[in-house]
Amino acid sequence: MSKSRKNHILIISLLSLLLLYSCNKEEPIPAYIHIDKIDLKTNYSIQGSNSHKIIDAWIYVDDQLVGAFELPCTVPVLYEGNHEVKILAGIKENGISDTRTVYPYYTSYQVNIFFGKGEISTITPVVNYLSDTQFIWLDDFEGAVPSICDSSTTSDTAMQVTHLPSQVFENAGSAVVTLVNGVYYGNSCSSYILPKTDQVFLELNYNCNTEFSIGLEGYSSSGNLNLKQTLITLRAVTGWNKVYINLTNAISNDLKSLKFKLFFSMKYNTSTSTSNLFIDNIKLVN
Repeated sequence: MSKSRKNHILIISLLSLLLLYSCNKEEPIPAYIHIDKIDLKTNYSIQGSNSHKIIDAWIYVDDQLVGAFELPCTVPVLYEGNHEVKILAGIKENGISDTRTVYPYYTSYQVNIFFGKGEISTITPVVNYLSDTQFIWLDDFEGAVPSICDSSTTSDTAMQVTHLPSQVFENAGSAVVTLVNGVYYGNSCSSYILPKTDQVFLELNYNCNTEFSIGLEGYSSSGNLNLKQTLITLRAVTGWNKVYINLTNAISNDLKSLKFKLFFSMKYNTSTSTSNLFIDNIKLVN
């Protein structure tokens, strides 16, 4: 038998052995973590509504990241016995699917789980706001007057508080803007000193049949307007939605301004008989 023929037979034999080994090799049996949802618990009097839009669970086992998973999820893990599981609440930053991240102002949820092969451990995480979270601006629109003031020079209508059950997100009141022509422009009645080195987010629930924009006004120490910039434009939605808007870069890049206001603007959409915007549960957090 030729040398090349012997080498060919040897290679085939080795490949056969490897294939036989891989077929007979026992695959590890995972355990599973199942999470339907993550809930938020708040102290309403100082933290406002427990409304949230937590869409992802960032799962850690013994401080090792397993991954980020859209809820609800059933996640296989190759662990056995007792282990510490930590869940972080994930959101869409600025409402964008490509910017999914952990929300920095929610606590983590921790639990010890005994993992058995093939067993499913179902948990329902509950998170809170971190104890040092500052609620710089909080309005649930339960009062008679909203904390958003209208510009008499640039706005064709005024924001009102509605108590109609069909228009209210929760509890007794929500804010409403209705346009039959022209534009709406309003900003926070108060100005706020916002940190330039820490993260700042604006949370709100909204419902609208046309797009509207949210932006930032920066003011000098003497009260002069330094900068006005639109940060995000939100599209029409069916039903109520929630958004988490990251203001950090806009604030830190504005080196001249000492105080800031948030503004809301909307144009009448001719494809609608009335252009409506409903807002609830504004939270400016740091």
